[in-house]
Amino acid sequence: MVALPAEVMKVLNDPRASKVLGTKTPEGHVHMIHVGSLMAPDPNTIVVGAILMKRSSSNMESMKKSRELVSLLVTKEMTSYEIRAEAKDYLTSGEIVDRMNVELKKIGLSARGVWVLEPKEVWNQSASYEAGKKIA
Repeated sequence: MVALPAEVMKVLNDPRASKVLGTKTPEGHVHMIHVGSLMAPDPNTIVVGAILMKRSSSNMESMKKSRELVSLLVTKEMTSYEIRAEAKDYLTSGEIVDRMNVELKKIGLSARGVWVLEPKEVWNQSASYEAGKKIA
């Protein structure tokens, strides 16, 4: 596990940032989706609300068993980070699910569950000379 740097947390928790989740199918194909229900409640945890996420949830269940890492790309303006994380748990009730649904209710949505991810690597992917540099 690595702790997310403060500048990465800022982008992860910014509702205006673009967030993409990449998973792998059991056949080895890459599957990517845009996710709006993603936040980092602390530097060691990322959560993703499962609203319509059927294929990605299925992929993460398989990846969890084999301890493969998902990939998240978060971008705001010229700043971009790739976070590689391990799927640790899928929760359907509790404080984090309630907190996620309070936020989603504001836009007329709700999550049937929340994936809890543990950050393992953070890479700077910004449009700068720092692109490709591992930062955590």
